[in-house]
Amino acid sequence: MNAEQLKSALLGFTRPAYPDIKIQVQPWPDDLGRLAIYFTEPKFSLLYPAQRHHYLAHLIPRDFFQEHLADTVWFELAPYEKPEDLQYPDEELVRAITPDVMRAVERSGVLGELDDLFSPSSPETARVNCLGDFRHSRQLFLTRGFKEDELFDLFHVLMAQGGFCDCEILYNAADSSRLKAEYWRARAENREPYDPHQHEV
Repeated sequence: MNAEQLKSALLGFTRPAYPDIKIQVQPWPDDLGRLAIYFTEPKFSLLYPAQRHHYLAHLIPRDFFQEHLADTVWFELAPYEKPEDLQYPDEELVRAITPDVMRAVERSGVLGELDDLFSPSSPETARVNCLGDFRHSRQLFLTRGFKEDELFDLFHVLMAQGGFCDCEILYNAADSSRLKAEYWRARAENREPYDPHQHEV
């Protein structure tokens, strides 16, 4: 599959979710024997590169990825960004700080406040929707005294545990939450679980 064919296939996989995405496929300057794929999407402006990659990878069939993309290099960009602008976490550091970060998160009470937004204890209280990013949790952490420059490490710890957006923090990174309990109760009762993304914009 040549570069143009690969670009066309990737647009077919990604445009239903990202209608405005632009894709370039070309030899990677650091190793001309490998292809670099540049995904540029306005919605990426609110996402860390790890989130961007996570969402794109889930749109591409695994067998296609293994056959055509395993040796490619990806750059997921907002329209104003260049590859050298992207900031990636130190994975060893993320592993090392995870216990302390999670203790700080638990002590802050943010997870309970986030659960109140997505699964209110009162049925009269309207839920918020998950927009596929951290906009709700980011604001909660900031109001609880976390600094902006601490959030990079904090959110990468949460992502390492499967929390790639606000609701996934409650499903995957929190030890317990009403939202998670609600999901499994619906599954046990053979009902379709509530989807916090169903009104995503």
